[in-house]
Amino acid sequence: MDKRELIVSEAEKLFSQKGYYGLALSELLKRCDIPKGSFYYYFPDGKIQLIQETLQYSYRRMEYGITHRIMTEPTALACFEKMADHLAEDVVLKKQFSSLFLTMISIESVYLDERIHKTCKQIYEDWQRLYARYLVEFGFDAEESVIKAQAIFALIHGSMVSSWIKQDSADLLLARKSLGQILGDR
Repeated sequence: MDKRELIVSEAEKLFSQKGYYGLALSELLKRCDIPKGSFYYYFPDGKIQLIQETLQYSYRRMEYGITHRIMTEPTALACFEKMADHLAEDVVLKKQFSSLFLTMISIESVYLDERIHKTCKQIYEDWQRLYARYLVEFGFDAEESVIKAQAIFALIHGSMVSSWIKQDSADLLLARKSLGQILGDR
C-alpha cells in the first residue's frame, strides 16, 4: 500500500468513527506517521479533498465487493438476499463497512460543503445505477430495473441504518424476507 492509499484507508476508518468535523488532521498524521507537509503534498486542497477521495475510495471498495462477492448468485433474489445477510453479519460483528461510512458522511455532507455534497450525490446515483445494471443482467427490462433498484436500495439501505442504530440485525433480516415481493423468483 503506498502512502497516499494508506492515508485514505486510515481516513476512512477515522471518518467512520468521528465524522468529518470530529477528525483532527493531527490524529490522522500521527496514525499514518507522516508530517503535515507530506499530507498537503498528496492532498493540496486539504481535508475537503481528503474526504472526497476517501468517499470515492470507499465506494470503489464497496462496488468491488458487490461485484465479486454478492452478485455471484444465480438469481437477483439470491444476490440481494446474500447482500442483506452480509450486512446483517457486519452489524452483529460491529464491523466498519463501506456502505455505512458512505451513509454517515453523505447525510452529514448536506451541511458540510457543496463539493463534498456533490461527491456524495454522485456516489448515491452510481450506487443505484449499479443495482439497476445488475437487475438488467438478470433479465429485468431497463425501466423496471430502475424502479426495482430504487425499492431494493431503500429497503436494504434503510434497514442497514436502522440495524446499525439499534445494534441489532433484525431489521436487515426482516428486509431480506421482503426482497421476494420486489424481485419475485428472478
